[in-house]
Amino acid sequence: MNIYRNPFIVGLWAPLYLVVATGATMMDFLMTAIFIMATLGVLGAYVTDFPLLSGLYMNEVAHKTALASLFGMLFGLILFFVFTTVEDTADSSPMSPQGMFLATWGVMTIPAYPLMVFFVSRVNKRDLDEEQRIRKEKKKASRSKGGGPPIMNKSGF
Repeated sequence: MNIYRNPFIVGLWAPLYLVVATGATMMDFLMTAIFIMATLGVLGAYVTDFPLLSGLYMNEVAHKTALASLFGMLFGLILFFVFTTVEDTADSSPMSPQGMFLATWGVMTIPAYPLMVFFVSRVNKRDLDEEQRIRKEKKKASRSKGGGPPIMNKSGF
């Protein structure tokens, strides 16, 4: 098996990507919002067939990393609220900034890494070159028809 296609190795991109998310979260809420919007931009680039990186596989991995990171942030937030209880008592030993960083990163990474491994294992089973060829043929066929919505026909007016 190719080490660069091993889902457990490629799956490490999600925790690395979440290090940036954790840094943004620890800085400011606005930075977190900007990070989430940039991640949605990566998803939008994939959906519109805009190549972010060279190679089909790398674009697929970038898409799956963004998707797993967003799900990791969402599920991590849910895990955080499920397993913590709000107490009105003051804590005599506050958590250090490094501990808070690692706790935030861990809470987001726990669901993101298994999701990323699952997504990459599914990508490895697909024939990306064949899918790209089919997309190009469909795009070429739609351009030859004249474009526009399918209900519109140039000769029908």
